Parts: sequence; C-alpha cells; structure tokens
Amino acid sequence: MKKILVIGSGWEQYALIQTIKEEGHSVIATNPKMNADGFKLADSYYVKDSRDIKAHISIAQTHGIDAVVTDNCDYSFYTAAVVASKLKLPFATIRSAIYSNDKFEQRESCKRTGIGQPEYYKVKKPDELFAAAHRIGYPIILKPVDSRGTFGVTIINNDEELEAAFYDAIDNSPSRTLIAEKFIHGTLVTVDGFCFKNGHRALAVASRRFEEGPKPVTKEIIYPAQFTDEINLRLLKNHEAVVESLEYSYGHTHGEYILTADNEIFLVECTNRGGGVYTSTVIVPLLTDINLNRILLHQSLGDDDFEAEGTRLESMKRSVILTFLDFEVGHVIKKINVQEMLDKPYTVRFRSFYGENDMVESIENCASRHSMLVLQGDDAKAAQANLSAFKEALRVDYYK
Repeated sequence: MKKILVIGSGWEQYALIQTIKEEGHSVIATNPKMNADGFKLADSYYVKDSRDIKAHISIAQTHGIDAVVTDNCDYSFYTAAVVASKLKLPFATIRSAIYSNDKFEQRESCKRTGIGQPEYYKVKKPDELFAAAHRIGYPIILKPVDSRGTFGVTIINNDEELEAAFYDAIDNSPSRTLIAEKFIHGTLVTVDGFCFKNGHRALAVASRRFEEGPKPVTKEIIYPAQFTDEINLRLLKNHEAVVESLEYSYGHTHGEYILTADNEIFLVECTNRGGGVYTSTVIVPLLTDINLNRILLHQSLGDDDFEAEGTRLESMKRSVILTFLDFEVGHVIKKINVQEMLDKPYTVRFRSFYGENDMVESIENCASRHSMLVLQGDDAKAAQANLSAFKEALRVDYYK
C-alpha cells in the first residue's frame, strides 16, 4: 500500500480516486469544499484551497506520501508540481505547470515554434486594453491569463463594451493579468492526449457547440469531431505539435482550438492536465479503452510501463456526447427522475446541480450550467439518437 496525496478531490476527480483505491492504496485528499465527493473514498482528508502550497507541503511531509496526483484543475496541478519538486517525486515540471496556468506564457512559447495563433497582447490596465483592441480590430476576446471555466471571458465588439469586460476579467484573475486576442470565427475543437512511456499521443478530438452571445458557454461536445477523417487527423497532429512546443512530458494534455471555415487551425489554449467535466477521467478512457486513470497513478509512482499502440484515428472506438441540459430559470424544482435516467443503457454520467426545492438560476459561465450528461453510442448517429431518447424521457417537475 502506497500513500497517495490527491490535490483537488471533487466530483470531477472521483473516478481517478476510485482507481487509486481499487489499486489498494491509501488516499490523502484535499479540496476547498467540505462536502467534496472524493472525501467519501479518502483515508484522510483536509479542507484546503488548491493554491495553498505551504499547507500541501506540510500535509505531504506529515503523511510521508509516496506520490502526488491531480487532474482537471490548473491550480491543483501547479501546487502538485511544486510539492513533487520539493519531495523529489515523479510529476510534471514546474515549467509545465506555469504554461498550464498562464495563457500568455503558453502563447509566447508556441510563437517561437510557429504554431497558428490569433494576434494577442498582455493587458493589465484599461488603457492597455483600449490600445490592444485598436491594434487588433474588433471583435476581440478578453480573458484572464489564469482563470478556468470561462470566468471573466468576454467577446467584445466595440469601445463601449471594453470597460465592463475589463473589470469582469480582472476580478477573475488571481494575477490581475489579462490577455486580449483577435476573435477567430469558427468551430471550437477539443483535443485530448496523453504522454505515454513511448511519447505523447493525441487520442480524441471533439467539436463543440456554443451558446451565442458575449459570454461563451459550451452547450454540447461530440466525439469524434464531426469533420472528415483528414481534418480530424490534422487536428490531432496539430495538438501533438503544440504539446511538443510546450515540452509537456507527463500525464494528460488538453487543448482547445478554433477550426475556421477555410480549415485553418488556431490555438486557444493547451494545458498539461486532463479536461474537466468527466473528460479525462471518464470520457477519453471510454473512447479509447485505455485506463488513463491507472496510467496516471503509475506515472506518479514511477512504475508506468504502458506504451500506446495503433494509429491516431483508431484510438476513438465509439462516439460520446457531453451535453449540458438547461432547466427553467426562476422556477423551483419539485422532482427530477435522475435515477431512472442513470439506469438508461446509454447513459454514462448524469449530474444535476439542482435538486428538490432548489430555484433554478441563470447561466453566467460554464460553472453555472444546470446539469451535465455523458452518453455513448456505437457511432455519432447512434449517440445523437440516444440523446434524443434521453431528452424525451427526462422529467423535470416544477412548483407552479
């Protein structure tokens, strides 16, 4: 039995923690919230902010940990990298953690190797944003360099929208630093990969559908992306080039790209951790039949021997849809048939953030979406049919 420190132990990391327990190890878990799902499986747990490096070093030393593991969260990833460096444990480099937590540093690194990117500028003051917007030309997109979940992200179309967007973005940036970029019209694409013993491999490519408006909120993600095999292969290879540029060499990689109508590819961001909302812990393993949670654990223990095989396009063996279903804003929920929907043969995960007697609030960013659903099918057509069947069977009753 090894002692594994898991930094960030919420519902997104639950499957990873399950794997650690199934392997027979002891889990020391941390999370900012007392009711974290991962605490249910932990042998010891601490309510700690994922950015509290000093506390995590103390916890690691107190328990004499053998490995540190984290996933899905940039803040947890940075802290884990520092803890691992301090204790001389296998993990990603602090440099990789810096790139994962700083979109401007990512762009600067990728610029040196010719990766396709939008025009961009670092911004810290309103006058700098004004100057950047006029150099780039509208529309632009403004975001914190170091937030997650689309917090503080706004698409700006004119001078009148600059001020409100600036203060929203700066409020959501721990470093009080922003990046202003040319807004590229096209389809947002997600590519997920993994750094195996025999090198990095892009494994899964998905296309996204967004809610229209100044605040970009993802509504649906489908694997494989609904493009030709040629385009999907280009996207997978492009992600591998970005990962090489950033010199990631451990664990998951998660990249977001814009594919234009002319099939040009532009980098949005690329991190050295897995995608959230079940992406790395559930969806990519399901798509590929590769137990990535187990491999990540063994990499952190220093005894991984798994080597990836086959071609890139062969890695996606079925179709998966991750979608976000909306409830009626302003109404109080009486009942949702959650268990009935979980029992459907095509349902992989279904999670509602609202239950009985909760009032439904409006969606302001990705973190405030009402529910999330992961379902599968033998191919995209079957997955879409299953989604239609799910929506038909879902019952959300409200107090009127």
